[in-house]
Amino acid sequence: MKSSSGLWYQIRSMNKVFWVQNWMELLERFAYYGVRTVLPTYMVLSIEKGGPEFNHIQKGNIYLWWAVVQSFLPMFTGGFADRYGYKRTIAVAIALKIIGYGMMAHFMDYGGFFAGCLMLAAGTAIFKPGVQGTLATVLDDKHASVGWVIFYQCVNIGGFVGPILAGHLRLLDWKYGFWVCAGI
Repeated sequence: MKSSSGLWYQIRSMNKVFWVQNWMELLERFAYYGVRTVLPTYMVLSIEKGGPEFNHIQKGNIYLWWAVVQSFLPMFTGGFADRYGYKRTIAVAIALKIIGYGMMAHFMDYGGFFAGCLMLAAGTAIFKPGVQGTLATVLDDKHASVGWVIFYQCVNIGGFVGPILAGHLRLLDWKYGFWVCAGI
């Protein structure tokens, strides 16, 4: 007799949407934490070494506004995700994130780079409610605990591996990190 409540049974019985969303979250965190890890060094790096040579006040300003956008925007974008659909919300978020990474790779001036960071922050703020809303709808009470554990392990795996890859890419060229993250 098979147990219908064991861990492996629960994992095997998760539907395709659950696994697609978790894979998307892993890749999104992989890209996001990859860039966030090397970004402080890149922003203050001299032009001769490939950086935009921002000062520490400019770097702090970027991080301040990034945190504000990424922390407060989800209070509104969660409602948009519920109203307009999770797939649409995720699609818009991915487009904004790709634009943000591209702007960060392309612009060396403060204004353009700052705008790219805000696009990435907005994309992240829109992405989260769409992904988490989708997971909430596909996980029933029987699978919720295991499902959310798997989800957050994907976050952790992406957050662990992304910085390692970004550290290697920056040795080739700083722009590679941004472009690879845009592709991911």
